[in-house]
Parts: sequence; C-alpha cells; structure tokens
Amino acid sequence: MGAGMSGISCALSLYESFDVHVYEKSRGVGGRLCAKTLNDRLFHFGAQFCKAQSSSLQNFLLENDAINFIGSSFDCEANDCVDTKNYFVGKRGMHALLKNYDQILNIKFNHRAVKVDEKNKLVHFESGKSESYDIIISSMPLPQAQKIYESKIEHDSKFSPCIAVGMTLNGTIDNQHNAYKNIDKDVAYLGSSHFYNDENKTTWVLQFSPNFSLKMLNEPDKLLQTKAGNAVKGIINGDYNIAHAGIFRWKYALCSRSNIKNEFTHVSKDAYAIGDWNISPRIESAYNSGKALGKFLAEIKV
Repeated sequence: MGAGMSGISCALSLYESFDVHVYEKSRGVGGRLCAKTLNDRLFHFGAQFCKAQSSSLQNFLLENDAINFIGSSFDCEANDCVDTKNYFVGKRGMHALLKNYDQILNIKFNHRAVKVDEKNKLVHFESGKSESYDIIISSMPLPQAQKIYESKIEHDSKFSPCIAVGMTLNGTIDNQHNAYKNIDKDVAYLGSSHFYNDENKTTWVLQFSPNFSLKMLNEPDKLLQTKAGNAVKGIINGDYNIAHAGIFRWKYALCSRSNIKNEFTHVSKDAYAIGDWNISPRIESAYNSGKALGKFLAEIKV
C-alpha cells in the first residue's frame, strides 16, 4: 500500500518473485516526492531533492533521469553554502523519478485503504472494495499505518507537520542562490525551480518549520501567504510582485530518527510496515527500508 519511494523500491525487489499488487490512495506516484502543476507551472511541495550516499540509490536515481542540483544552496544559520555534490533532483519533478513504474508495477491508483483485517487477510478500501492478501505491506507514515492495522505497531518514531507555500515572483529578481535553508525559527526552506530545471518558468516553494507548521496547520491560507511573502521579501532582493499559487499542508511530513535498529517493522504474522520513519527522515532511508524488506521476503521464499 503506497507508491512512494519505499513502496516502489520494495515492490521492485519483489515483483519478479511474487505476484505483487501496489495500491495508491492518490492519482499518481510519489508520496512525499510531491510536485503539482498549477497555472502551467511545476511546484515541488514535497521533497525538493534527494541526497544519495549509497551507490544503489545513486544508480536508481540516474536510471530514472535524475540530475545533480543546479546552482547553489545557502544555509542562513551557518552563513555558508551547502555542499550539494551528492544532491539529486528530478528535472520534471521529484515524483517523475518514480513515474516509469506506473505500468511496470501496474499500480492501482485512487485506492485508499481504510482497514486491514489481519485475521481474515483482507484489506478494505474506502470505495467499499476488498482484496485478499498473503502478505501485506504498508508504506504509509506510522500514524496512518497504525489506523488501518489491527495490531499495535511498536515503534518510537514521532512525526512533525510541514506547510509548503507555492509562489511566483514577477519582476526583477536578484537572488544569488537557488535555495535557502534554516532561514529563521519559522521558515525552514525556500527553493527556486531553477535548482532542478533552468529552462521552464520559475517557481518558488517556501516550507515553514515544523513548530510553526504545527502552530499554523489550521490557519487560513491568507495568513500563511502573508507570512510567506514577508519571508521571501526578507531574503530575495529586487523589484517584484508575489503571486501565490497554492498551499500544501503535510500532516506527517518529517519523522524523528529512530532508536530502533530495524529497517522495516514486522507488524504481525504476514503484515509489515516500511518507510523512512523506520530509520531516519531521509528519502534514502525510505528507499533502503523498502529494499531491505523486499530482500528479506525474497530470501524467505527461497
């Protein structure tokens, strides 16, 4: 269940040995690698880039047309540029790095799982449809996985929200960098689309800090847009107007680093849970979690 990085990496490790069915609640792949097209412009509301340390993930990304981060990223707190040599981005959006697997894995979209009957080995969907299974794997964030599983998931991971605001800046812009991080206690990140594509129309996405996002999660869009606009004006020089394009509220955006040394979680006899929250809050952790469970199940079958 789930067609984000962990779900797809797990499915790819299994589909040649098992009859794998991937269900995704939304209409496309990506999970938290979320990018949306608004007013003919692409906005990265989810993960902006992926830091890949292992050759396995680097190869996976390059096979799916990832490119290196374009330009520079500046850490406002450290007052220094960030080393981006191992940063990878998707030229058509981070979600596009997984797009090739729509048909390879025959992913079934618009299927939101609402309950797993572990005794009778059935998964029930919001549509009223049910499917039987031999093994079930959730790649949802821990709080969402716990809601659908009957068994309690023993894990120490905690989640924080993130509010992302999409914008375009129209006019004369004087920016030295394509991305800024640790801007202040309320603003964690501001990035331009030029760090992954310097050909298309420029967009900007600002992400508020976890604490500020939690405080403002249910506040009206107008208030968030005003706060975001003021933050941008404090960072980017120039004579420009800000046009707001959308707001994305991630309830379970960032996970804490786990003290449990397992790459995946065994929920019950034939039920598992994967995702970055098993390891640490990184895309590479999501990839490793799915791949580790895939390897484990393939070895059991042999």
